[in-house]
Amino acid sequence: MVNISKKIIERVRAVIINSDKILLINRIKDNDSYWVIPGGAVEPGENHEQAIKRECLEELGVQVEVEKLFLQRMGDKPGIKGQSEFFYLCSITGGKIGAGHGPELQPVTQYKGEYKIRWVELKNLPDINLKPEEVRNKIIQQTILDKINHSIVDEPVNP
Repeated sequence: MVNISKKIIERVRAVIINSDKILLINRIKDNDSYWVIPGGAVEPGENHEQAIKRECLEELGVQVEVEKLFLQRMGDKPGIKGQSEFFYLCSITGGKIGAGHGPELQPVTQYKGEYKIRWVELKNLPDINLKPEEVRNKIIQQTILDKINHSIVDEPVNP
């Protein structure tokens, strides 16, 4: 009899946008540089809001308010089947960016690589390696829609 066990992980991510910039983490590992949205795995006994708040404090050093669900996606990673990721729009309510204390911020090792927290202009998103690409494209699409909606005039303009 073959025992096929699936490791299912639920992850949450904090999409933090302020003044046409998004807060991201630049990961550099094995000479590969890419960007990710802050967040991580939901711990046993946590709900999504608690997990996001913990992850933002650990990774970024900030407290956040969770506003609304932006995107949900399913995907597989090597060794992980049925991973669910939930991306929430969040806003910073306190703390200091860069004052995080999570395990990923401990001294650099070859295994972990480097983590650099940066504000990135939304207009530069098409030019960076933000993973997952599906989320990068959704943020770009939403940014364009927001700009279009803000430029629509309610009443016709007479020339």
